[in-house]
Formats: sequence, C-alpha cells, structure tokens
Amino acid sequence: MRDIDIVTKAMQDAQAELSDYIKPAPRDPQAVLQRMLRYWIAMNVVAAQQRLRVSYGQLRVIK
Repeated sequence: MRDIDIVTKAMQDAQAELSDYIKPAPRDPQAVLQRMLRYWIAMNVVAAQQRLRVSYGQLRVIK
C-alpha cells in the first residue's frame, strides 16, 4: 500500500468514527476521541506521514 493510501485510509477510518458520534444516541466524547486518535498514532500511519513529509516537493521518477 502506498503512503498516501495509508494516510487516506486512516483519515477515512477516523471520519467514520466521527460520523458515528454525530448520530443521535448516548455519547462518550472521550472514547470517540481515543478511537479517532488510534488511527492517527498507528506506527504505519506515522511512518507514512513522515515519508510523505520528507518527499514533498521532490521530483521522483514514476515507472
């Protein structure tokens, strides 16, 4: 999976948690935030973000 795909998937998963939160029902904001953060602090997501940050603006050969 490409780095951009990893980060995009994490965003989609966090957005899904948020969309569940805004539905009418009893809510626990702290639990929702913890579940959302779980996607962002996963080691593969952090590593993908760092690689994207380093390569941003550099030209690369695409095969």
